[in-house]
Amino acid sequence: FLPLYQQTVQGATATNSGLLLLPMLLGMLVVSLVAGRVTTQTGKYKIFPIVGGLLITVGMFLLSTMDTETTRFTSGLYMAVLGMGMGCLMQTTMLVAQNSVEMKDMGVGSSSATLFRTLGGSFGVAILGALFTSQVRDTMTERGGGKAAAITSGSAQLDPASLKLLPPPIRDAYTHAVASGAHQVFLWGALISIIGAVAAWFVKEVPLRGAAAKPADGDGAPAEAAPVAETV
Repeated sequence: FLPLYQQTVQGATATNSGLLLLPMLLGMLVVSLVAGRVTTQTGKYKIFPIVGGLLITVGMFLLSTMDTETTRFTSGLYMAVLGMGMGCLMQTTMLVAQNSVEMKDMGVGSSSATLFRTLGGSFGVAILGALFTSQVRDTMTERGGGKAAAITSGSAQLDPASLKLLPPPIRDAYTHAVASGAHQVFLWGALISIIGAVAAWFVKEVPLRGAAAKPADGDGAPAEAAPVAETV
């Protein structure tokens, strides 16, 4: 929905709309690396799904406030917040699944996590897409009447080339309709993210296998050196 908003409301080209997603991607990458390093050093990971859910909620809510006057810089900041939340969850959720099962069931745990993530993404896109389409058509009817609504009878998404061919009043109505549809989508996304953050609070934190083994190795090192000292 972000590329469509950027192309329709902010006037970005298809290529530039991809580049405008960089704040979200960079935020996701940086936080994912930090979360991985902290988890490896401390052996604790429960805080990241909780913080990630909260950041995604904040990011979604900020994105829901965008309208036809929102600048690219402002939307970039909002996307960066969303990306940081996604970075907290990107690898941590898989780590939780793998660490919660025995070694022999590692493959089952990983595949199950991937399956439910895919199902959630598919259902989420389908449901939010239906909400977006409905909101766009309703707004087109309110602002432009039946003639404007007929333009989106087949699809609520118009490419930039088709948008330029529309009369100015209908084009303006469609711009506001897309902004209204994006508001609806991100607002529902924020509500769903709150549920995810609350659910993450109840996840049982199982100590990482690698982190649990490090203290044992360290405790054993002095004991192994003792016989050498006695022989000297």
